[in-house]
Amino acid sequence: MPSADDRPSGLLSAWARSNRLEPISGPLPEAEPTPPASSTPPIQFPDAVTPSTGQLPPFTPSITRQLPSVTHVLPGVSENTSQRIPVVIKGELKKPLAPSPLPPLIHKKRRQRSSLIGIALLLLISLMALLSATPLGREIGFSFQQGSSLVNDPQNTLNTLVAQATATAIYHQKNDGYDPFYTAGQVISKGLSTLNWPVGECTYWANLRYHQITGNWVAWSGNADQWVDGARKAGWNVSSTPHAPSIVVLMPGTQGASHAYGHVAVVESVSGNVAHTSNMNWYANGGGFDRTSNVDFHSGPGVYFVWHS
Repeated sequence: MPSADDRPSGLLSAWARSNRLEPISGPLPEAEPTPPASSTPPIQFPDAVTPSTGQLPPFTPSITRQLPSVTHVLPGVSENTSQRIPVVIKGELKKPLAPSPLPPLIHKKRRQRSSLIGIALLLLISLMALLSATPLGREIGFSFQQGSSLVNDPQNTLNTLVAQATATAIYHQKNDGYDPFYTAGQVISKGLSTLNWPVGECTYWANLRYHQITGNWVAWSGNADQWVDGARKAGWNVSSTPHAPSIVVLMPGTQGASHAYGHVAVVESVSGNVAHTSNMNWYANGGGFDRTSNVDFHSGPGVYFVWHS
């Protein structure tokens, strides 16, 4: 290659003008000495680099270590996880979707279940009303209201029929003087003919048997515990001393009589203060509903004897 001195002077001048070089005048500066070679080894590049693919070999760090776990506990909170303050992440607060309609089959079953519950409640109310209107309910102390009774309504024919049927039903397994025909107040008659009495009850037998002995019909209506008041209104004799023949009236709860209406019987004979009686609907000595039996009663509180002069 030709040196700068060998270049044509015209070409050199044109090159200097294009690069705006000023001619150097005077002697050239001396060249600085070359520093000695350093002891640092030159950088060695791996020979495994493949120029065609440009992929580098896998790099493995020379120093590896595991970072320490950092746990930050809030002031005043122990390390126990059960006492840590829970972090609540709220949802998107979207309006809940309306429930989907029930399938027709499930809807039908629910309607049937509701109907059955309604029928059961209706039957329960009817049973409670029946107990309130019957002697059994009064004997066990069941009543909607003191002094109220469904059978006391003279306009309610259905309730009267229920009471009459109940008078001869299995409920009367006790010594009960209930009169289902007593619905319109006590009747006082002249005693020329018999009044309407329920067959099988103690009131039926007392009226029938006393007429057989004396020829007199009971001249008043009502339950057994109303016979004392009826006898007084009809002009009959009323006493607490045993008398034969007469009708003995046991007030409710007296000497085994029903706690609801009491009991009546016919006095066949008397021994001191003991009255030997014939009864119906008295569950002792083989008696019962529509069956007669002989029972002794003695004078005392709640015991009255009535007879016609």
